[in-house]
Amino acid sequence: MTPRLGVLGYGPIQYHTPLWRLITKRGNVDIDVLFLSDTGHAAKVDPSFGVPIAWDIDLLSGYNYSFLTRTQQPAGMLRKAVQIARWIPAHDTIVVNGYISPWMLLAMAMCRARGIPYFLRASSHQAGQSAGWRRCVRPLATRLAVACAAGGLSMGTLNDEFYYQNRARSIVRAPNSVENERFAAPPLVSRSDLLSRWNLSDKLPLVMFSGKLIPRKRPLDLVSALRYLATEVNVLFVGDGSLAGQIRAAQPMRNLAVTGFVNQSEIPAYYHAADVLVLPSEVETWGLVVNEAMAAGTLPVVSDQVGCVPDLVRGVGEVFRCGDVRDLAGAVSRALARARDPRTCEQVRTHVDRYSLKRTAEGFERAALSVASPPRIQVSSQ
Repeated sequence: MTPRLGVLGYGPIQYHTPLWRLITKRGNVDIDVLFLSDTGHAAKVDPSFGVPIAWDIDLLSGYNYSFLTRTQQPAGMLRKAVQIARWIPAHDTIVVNGYISPWMLLAMAMCRARGIPYFLRASSHQAGQSAGWRRCVRPLATRLAVACAAGGLSMGTLNDEFYYQNRARSIVRAPNSVENERFAAPPLVSRSDLLSRWNLSDKLPLVMFSGKLIPRKRPLDLVSALRYLATEVNVLFVGDGSLAGQIRAAQPMRNLAVTGFVNQSEIPAYYHAADVLVLPSEVETWGLVVNEAMAAGTLPVVSDQVGCVPDLVRGVGEVFRCGDVRDLAGAVSRALARARDPRTCEQVRTHVDRYSLKRTAEGFERAALSVASPPRIQVSSQ
């Protein structure tokens, strides 16, 4: 009998939907997803972007799903609890995406009470930090969530360490991945046309930042690093946020533009146009924009606080000390010297192919099958 796998997630997002579709298509487990809300599918103002966000790609077809609550039809707390209590027993095992939400913790408790094993998939790593009330709640929630789980679904090397430190019963590698094929496909918009849209010259190399323009992402470090570059470059900040105004104020300095929010259907063209992606974050549990850029063959330059460094960047891209602007400038210079070499592009794409949706799907399947009765496959942490 095919194991019934339930996945509890926050909402439909562009990174997860292709995975749920692939698991459904493979047919090794029967997957059913319960979303806490419809955020991402229904337009909602993102506090970091400051504009209403709704992804412009299909997030809901090709797999079974339901919502705990909808933007237009909010449900009471008792109704939500009852829905979770009815949903859990319909599955042989549950994957819980995160452990900070009270609804995630409630689901774990219900799994324990019903004797249904759950796996935790959390983006945390040992170097991660929380602020405010999360600083007090997180250690206890972490210990309980990991100790009571059948195992952890690990996204990468630092995530492995997080589960080891919290004494997970088992660890199954299900690497962080994106839809590599979509980002690798030739874009519909040419590089010259895209740069012309932002009044940038296609004769200069392009350095790109992609993400929210907020303090923890440290986009202003890239602005400051420009003065230390020996060669002239275009710089394109693809995103929006509280620091957008300060970045635009620097525009007269160099060939620099801020695009505002760019949706999923358009973003691959920006990666293909770029020579280098820079992610200067001071806190980044992984950094899926690095996966996206590398799938397009773009060389990554990231701070040493970005979680994907041991898996995706080290030995392929460039790593610099977070907050060290001169070190960032040096890393960008080294990356630009390599980026135009076709062999570099091929190396980048070959490396990121190891972090594919197929491998992630296999991890979810191994987890579900490992607790099937009778057991069908041994859990692996590789």
